[in-house]
Formats: sequence, C-alpha cells, structure tokens
Amino acid sequence: MKIKDFSPHIFWSYDKQADLEPEVVIKQVITYGEVSDKILLVKKIGKSKIVEVIDGWKNCEKYDKHINFMQKVILAK
Repeated sequence: MKIKDFSPHIFWSYDKQADLEPEVVIKQVITYGEVSDKILLVKKIGKSKIVEVIDGWKNCEKYDKHINFMQKVILAK
C-alpha cells in the first residue's frame, strides 16, 4: 500500500514512495496518525481489514488508547 497520502510523520523512517504491507500501514496509522489519517485509512483499506489486524495485534496493550479510539470513534460510524 502506498503511504504518500498519509501524514509524513507516521512513516518518517520509510521512503515516501514506499509500498508497504497493509498490516504495517494500519498499525502505524493507528499508533501515530491524526484523526484525518485514520479516516483516510478506513477509506483506503476498509473496516473489516482494520478489525482483522487489530484482533491479531500482539502486544497491543501499549496502544490500548489508540486502538480503543479507533474502534469506538472511527470504526463505529
């Protein structure tokens, strides 16, 4: 998945033209993205894939607040 449409700070360590696996993009956007990035993520990937990645996310306790926000606010629509 192309990352150029997301805020640059999310993927600061990647080439701006990088094509990353959707799982990586989802985790990075949930963890470091702004609300606009999260909304864009849903438009680009879809709710079902995001829920699938969240459900399989190991060691996600560190990001509970980010994940909860994504589930309750962005995905609840």
